[in-house]
Amino acid sequence: MGSTSTHKEAGIPVRTFFAHHFTAGTIIASGTRRNPDYMAGTIDWPYEFYAAVRFDDGHTNAGEVFAFVALYAIAPSRYYNFTYKDLDETMGPVASHAPRAVLEALTPTTHEHAREWRARCWTNLELTESKPHVRRGERIRFGEPFTFAGGLQTTTDTEFEVIERDVLRVVDRGIRVRIPRWRARRYEKAGR
Repeated sequence: MGSTSTHKEAGIPVRTFFAHHFTAGTIIASGTRRNPDYMAGTIDWPYEFYAAVRFDDGHTNAGEVFAFVALYAIAPSRYYNFTYKDLDETMGPVASHAPRAVLEALTPTTHEHAREWRARCWTNLELTESKPHVRRGERIRFGEPFTFAGGLQTTTDTEFEVIERDVLRVVDRGIRVRIPRWRARRYEKAGR
């Protein structure tokens, strides 16, 4: 399974771009997210697009709604600036963070891989929705330890104070650290 590189005009939303993919289907719900585990220079995809696509009248499966997933990367300085890998739920994509609107729009399926993918998506959605909302100045603990440059190591008991978007302070050391997209990780509020 390969990927496709093409030119996408600036300003065209990803949903609109993929809407032209379907000759006998219509996107009825969608969502895009940045992959929180993406690291530059890896084979991972930095962005994920999810859509619920309903088969149009005249199609053999008219009225059925399935999930479409596209993993993609953008390269604004290149002519072929949009590279993507498109999948549907029956392929059991690893990317399984579809938004609630997409999951609720899907019609029942008996396909084993699709059912497993949907179950993973619901589990991930419930985990995301169960995370507490925190503001600057509040403290949290992560469900995983970290090792930072300079040898600083934390445990699951280490408390971090939220300073800025990607900047936290290790409370017991008074050291500021940068954890990109930390809200996508597993965390809980910590007491003061």
